[in-house]
Amino acid sequence: MLVSNGHDVVSTADDGSFRLPDQGLFVFITRPEGLTAERWWYPAGHGPLEFALVESPQSLPFEFVHLSDTHLSVPGGMAAGSQRSEHALYPEGGLPSELAAFLGDLPRTAPGVQAVFLTGDLVDHGLADEYEALLGVLGDSPLPVHTIPGNHDHMDGKHVSVVTAHNYLTNTGDPAAYERYLGPRWYSFDIPGLHVVAMDWHTHELGLDDAAQEAWLRNDLALVPEDTPWALLFHDQPGSYVLSQAPRPPVATFSGHWHTSRVVEVGGTLHVNTPPALFGLDYSPPSWRRVTWDGERFTLDTVAFHAPADDGLDRVLDKATIAPTPHAATAPAVRWRTFLTGAGHRQGAVVDGGRIFVGSQVEDAPRGALQALDAGTGEVLWTATTPAAVKVAPAVVGGLVIAAEVTGDVAAYRADGGEEVWRCPSSDPLRRFAWGAPTAAAGSVVVGDQADLRRIDASTGRVLWRRTNLAPHHNLVNHSAPLVVGDLVAVGYWPSPEYPHGLSLATGGNRWLMAAAASAADFTEAKRLLVMGTAAFDEATSSVLLPGYSTTMCLSAGSGRLTWVADHEGSFSPATPVVTEAGIVVTVGGRGLRLLDGDDGRTIWDIEVAPAAPFPLQPYSKRGGTVLAPPLLLDERLVLPGLDGAVRVFSLGGDLVHQVDVGVPVAAPLTDAGDAVVGVGVDGGVFTISKGELA
Repeated sequence: MLVSNGHDVVSTADDGSFRLPDQGLFVFITRPEGLTAERWWYPAGHGPLEFALVESPQSLPFEFVHLSDTHLSVPGGMAAGSQRSEHALYPEGGLPSELAAFLGDLPRTAPGVQAVFLTGDLVDHGLADEYEALLGVLGDSPLPVHTIPGNHDHMDGKHVSVVTAHNYLTNTGDPAAYERYLGPRWYSFDIPGLHVVAMDWHTHELGLDDAAQEAWLRNDLALVPEDTPWALLFHDQPGSYVLSQAPRPPVATFSGHWHTSRVVEVGGTLHVNTPPALFGLDYSPPSWRRVTWDGERFTLDTVAFHAPADDGLDRVLDKATIAPTPHAATAPAVRWRTFLTGAGHRQGAVVDGGRIFVGSQVEDAPRGALQALDAGTGEVLWTATTPAAVKVAPAVVGGLVIAAEVTGDVAAYRADGGEEVWRCPSSDPLRRFAWGAPTAAAGSVVVGDQADLRRIDASTGRVLWRRTNLAPHHNLVNHSAPLVVGDLVAVGYWPSPEYPHGLSLATGGNRWLMAAAASAADFTEAKRLLVMGTAAFDEATSSVLLPGYSTTMCLSAGSGRLTWVADHEGSFSPATPVVTEAGIVVTVGGRGLRLLDGDDGRTIWDIEVAPAAPFPLQPYSKRGGTVLAPPLLLDERLVLPGLDGAVRVFSLGGDLVHQVDVGVPVAAPLTDAGDAVVGVGVDGGVFTISKGELA
């Protein structure tokens, strides 16, 4: 057996004895396949230690549940001497009863599962009352739960930001509470045919113990046979600067932190990033993964939580935004429906030359697709399989369809046949979680995120300019595509920088630098200017309109000077404002629509749509808000898709004039296709509605 003090790793002698140098906070064992111990770790410095092993039968295939980011919180609770931040952006985490119910139900919902791997942010603020509640839940679990810490577990009631040596924006941390309640922050254990390593991403990223963890990893793997594969549990997707320290690559990594779903393969290693199971954020439904290891490879079955469906769509909703789920359900208003290779989500369709182009995702495998459909019949004209999910709409430029994958790869395909013409590789496929759609501009596309924004020549794939310094790397996926107006490229990101960027299309250089600094000084709460969606341009006032955190903001396109800020509900909003002759229509995520005066941002009318979606996609939400996508402006009407499966038509005066059923939730914007409107359901079904049905 392997025994460690967190630095050194030794094998036991034939009689089970071992000797370790006197260093480190803990002494712990690597629990072997088929065995466990009632106590697998002890605090160091207590003299001779004895680990009593007991049988714990395991078998191949080995099934486990991957959970992450439970953010357990105790309403009204408070640890002595700790304070929750009054400006915390995390109003609703998981409750102990919710996690207990999930774990307790696993023998019924997943009868073949043998363990749970819980990859960090176990609690919401790192407070004693949260940890005590967590211990109670874990103690009652019918299955063993292997935990690692995340950044929230080390908060100790504080929310203080810091940028690390790897240019990562995160919070400061103190691991003492995790160690006090849960013990070692890095360790290993075995399941049949696989060595599993668990490490502490946050303190490694902060530089508190990165060298110690890396040395322990090398020592641990040195005593594992080289032909034994290993997997890594890490709170965040590990970067190359972590994986390069291992003597050999893992076969897989399992992580969370981003509160989204992302499955990619890089250099032969499968990387699985799982969203929270107890609430929504980053526009993925609350989900959990059942993972099967057969001794050679992993297979994934991702399940989304949803309210019970009365219309036979439970199977569709189980795989919402995860996998294609063709079904026989019909809706009278739908002219035709064609199912994609992958699931739909927020990626709307693009219509060009009688064809519909749309991307899709398969979150149970490292795969996606870009497809072309006939706009009149829905016939699939061609399919290009992509090595990673396509979660954004493509751009059509000069006979090419250009798509961005979640790894940050950008590729161009012939619009008439689907052949790949060029591929512009990601600057870092491990750390890019790119969801920013490419924007066509003057024979090029502008695409990327806050840490890697590029202008790419559409015909050749050559990078014309690249900006890698717009903001530190951070862990919220980018929902913001660039707005291009003439030579202006306007972008904003969350949670940094604190002010939107105005760049030159020709050079990528800053155009708004001085105005941004002056305007940012006008506000004490930086979060008012943090952007999660794509901007719109108001030609009448020469203004850039951006959806922000609980706000819509208006900036002068010429100078970048802030003109007005309109507060509203909805926290993060990914929906682009819609400019109309009556004013600016903004989507208040989860709630409804609001019309703002374009000159000063005052509210003209406000529409609330009752929450009736089968699952939440709003940040830290546990109930399904109906409205997520922006409306489509058609002949002085606003056509709004909903997560309740309905498309509502409003007048510019704010009156509901019509409603049609499309049969499935729609999170993506609708697209004008001449005599029809095109939509993409979360089931991966592309559908059209005749404009006559929307009259």
